[in-house]
Amino acid sequence: MEVVRYLHHSDLLLEDEEGLVIIGGSRYVLSVGDKVVLKKMLEQDKKLYQVDISFASNNHSTTYEDECVVKFQGCRDSYQQYLNSTTVH
Repeated sequence: MEVVRYLHHSDLLLEDEEGLVIIGGSRYVLSVGDKVVLKKMLEQDKKLYQVDISFASNNHSTTYEDECVVKFQGCRDSYQQYLNSTTVH
């Protein structure tokens, strides 16, 4: 999945052909264009995943292991519903 946007509280929006994911809690500073691969769930109740990260600035030549919390996962319609329900108006 590719980082396509920064969100509030250091969260990042990832996108691929299957849908959208919001992640947070990475130990790395990610930029738009970097890639994140969800490898496996480490803690189901916290939605904590082991991930591999590759950086666009390094032409995605090396991957780095990290852990991230998945805050949302779904399609564009459910993403809009998620934003509406979590955004203070």
